[in-house]
Amino acid sequence: MEMQEWRRLAFRSVCLLVGVLLITFAGTVYSQENLKQRGNDGNRTAQTQKLSEIEHVEAHVMKREELSRLGEHYIKISKTVTGQAVSVRLDNDYMERIMTLTMKGTSVKGYGKSSVTYHKGDKTSQTDNVIQKEKISQIHEMARFTFHMNRIYEPELLESEDACYIVLRRPKEVYSHVVVIDAGHGGDDEGTGSIDWKYREKDSALKIVECLKQILDSSDIKAYYTRLDDRDVTKKDRVRLAKDAGADVLISVHCNASDAYDTTAKGVETLYSGRKETTAGDLTSRQLAKDILDGVCETTGRRRRKVIRRDQLYLMHHADVPVTIVEVGYMTNRSDMRYLKKQKNQQEIAQGIYNGLCKSLKRKERN
Repeated sequence: MEMQEWRRLAFRSVCLLVGVLLITFAGTVYSQENLKQRGNDGNRTAQTQKLSEIEHVEAHVMKREELSRLGEHYIKISKTVTGQAVSVRLDNDYMERIMTLTMKGTSVKGYGKSSVTYHKGDKTSQTDNVIQKEKISQIHEMARFTFHMNRIYEPELLESEDACYIVLRRPKEVYSHVVVIDAGHGGDDEGTGSIDWKYREKDSALKIVECLKQILDSSDIKAYYTRLDDRDVTKKDRVRLAKDAGADVLISVHCNASDAYDTTAKGVETLYSGRKETTAGDLTSRQLAKDILDGVCETTGRRRRKVIRRDQLYLMHHADVPVTIVEVGYMTNRSDMRYLKKQKNQQEIAQGIYNGLCKSLKRKERN
C-alpha cells in the first residue's frame, strides 16, 4: 500500500471513529435529558394529582329491599355482567366538580354511554344539565366513568348485583352545618413574609388550615377547603366554592404585615364588609368576625386588635354568606413570627378559630 493511500485510509478511519463517538455522546445526553424530562413530568403528574381535595367514597353493597335508599336523584350504571365480582370506587373532586367512578375486575367489559342513566323523580334521561359532561373509558379490566357535575354534591355509592348507583344529595341535605375554609394566597401568590423572607404567608396560612382540618374532621361540621396544598386558586373560585356548597360561613386565614420601617405592629385582627350585609339566621359577617377574633385571642393569649371593616376586598364584596378574614399575626413582628412558626401554636390558633366558629353557628341556629 502506498503512503498516500495509507494516509487516506487512516484519515477516513479517524473520521469514522469521531463520528461514532459524537453519535454515542449525543445519544447519552439525549437519554439523560429524556430521563430528566420524564422525572419532571412525573413530578408534574404528582402535583396535578394533589391539586384539589379529593374525597374517596367506598361502595355499600345494597340488598334488593334497600332500593328505597336511592331516593329520587341518582346516576345508575348498569353492569354488563351480573354479580359483585368487581372492585368499585368513587372519587369526588368537589373543587373541580368532577366525580369519577372506577370499576376493576375480570367481569368489567362492554361499557358505553347506554350503560349510564340519570334519574330525577319521574324523569329518566340519558342527558341532563346536572351532568354537564360525561366520559367513559375502558382499558383491559378497568372501566372509568367521569362526570362533570353542575354543582357540588355529597354522593353515596351503592352497589347491587346488576348496577352501581351514585346517589346525589346536596351538602345541606346530609349535614346540619357546612363551612368553607380558605387558606389565603398560594402558588405564585405568596402573600407577605417574615423580615428575612424565610417564612411566607401562603405556607403559614396553609399549616394553620391543616391543623383546623384535623379538628373539623372529628366534629359534626362539614368543611370544604379551597386548597390543601401550594397552588393557585382564584378569588372567584374561592367565593364560588362557598356558594356552590351552600355554606353557612366562609373563613379565610391570613397573616398580616406592617410597613417595612415599623415592625412594632403585632396581634390578631379580623375583617368584615359592611357594604354587602350577609346574614345566616342571627349571624352577620361582623358578628362572625368578632366571634373568630374572640376565639383566637382567648385560646392563644395573643394581643387582641380590632374587628375592622374592609368593603373593597373581593371575598367580602362577592360572598353571599357571612365571611371574615382572620389575620392571625404580623409576620413583620419578631414576637408574632416566633409564635407563628411553631406547630404547637398553629394548633392553638386553629383551635381558636374552631371555638369562634362553633359560637357563630350557634347564633345561626337561633333563627
